[in-house]
Amino acid sequence: MPSALIFLFVLSVLVVVHEFGHFIVARMVGIRVEKFSIGFGPVLFGRKFGETDFVFSLLPLGGFVKMAGETPEEAKGHPWEFGSKSLVQKFAVVFAGPFMNALLAFVIFSGIYLVGQPTFTSRIGKVLDGTPAKLAGVREGDLVTAVNGVPVSTWEALLKEVRREADHVVFTIDRAGAGLDLSISPKIQETPALFGKKTRVAFVGVAPSSDMTYVKSGPVEAVRLGAKRVWDMTGMIFTSLALMITGTLPFKESVTGPIGIFFMTQEAAKLGAIYLFLFMGSLSVSLFVLNLLPIPVLDGGHVLFILIEKLKGSPLKESVKDRMTQGGMVMLLALMVFVIFQDMHRFSILDNVKHFFVK
Repeated sequence: MPSALIFLFVLSVLVVVHEFGHFIVARMVGIRVEKFSIGFGPVLFGRKFGETDFVFSLLPLGGFVKMAGETPEEAKGHPWEFGSKSLVQKFAVVFAGPFMNALLAFVIFSGIYLVGQPTFTSRIGKVLDGTPAKLAGVREGDLVTAVNGVPVSTWEALLKEVRREADHVVFTIDRAGAGLDLSISPKIQETPALFGKKTRVAFVGVAPSSDMTYVKSGPVEAVRLGAKRVWDMTGMIFTSLALMITGTLPFKESVTGPIGIFFMTQEAAKLGAIYLFLFMGSLSVSLFVLNLLPIPVLDGGHVLFILIEKLKGSPLKESVKDRMTQGGMVMLLALMVFVIFQDMHRFSILDNVKHFFVK
């Protein structure tokens, strides 16, 4: 399948799931949905079912659900309008979109754990010069079967044992059929954390080989691991955002836009269907977090308005909402332009175009 079609498939699934969340909860609380659009701009084609026009629009980078009475200018006081609903019902409708992205990621991850999660084996692929592992005699190609007596078969399990920050770790190794134990004294490295704090991580200086294995889990364990992965990724993304805000993590090296997502989708597809769905799940978690940010024009911005109105006990002035929304739009457009230029530089887009025309 061409890369562009794969990219559109991934993006369309994420958009449809997100907007379906808004749509289904709006219908559940009695709000009429006038339009369900995949994409923005001029309508390419569509069909009306009941009260809703389901359409595909020209620009595929997103979508929206248009509900009756969303703005005071459109509201006529009918009970089926968005503006006529309680704050709790409005919150449910707005939050349903990001929630569906988190739910999609959970389903994808759980399914992958059930059929077999691809992971690196515990075979050593590279030993860095001058590191504790090198000094202890670890070699490329060694298969680590245990760390400190705890059996390991995957790279994740190996790292978990190494990072316990013991004074030393013992690798039990299978080297060409011969078994031996190697004692290693890890270096303790400090990495940036929130609010200027640092975390301590044990480092021995080894990298995995290209050997892969597929670890299957039972249904209950797959569900638990799927939920845990969504939770861990959500926390990691929020932590990364906090580090970027404080300047601890370089902003321009930590964000990507449509161009970057296109290339990453292409690379994931080359590795196989499981990797493509893993990437889709990760991207869905990112959209879940992004849409929760309290920026007007995002779902989190609408949630912010709802919470402010709940606290003050009266609606916000539309002029205030408009100014905040316009500010949020300007900020998002500026961010989009920035990340697109970063992606163009990172993936050498301009150089490739120049090379195509000038030979």
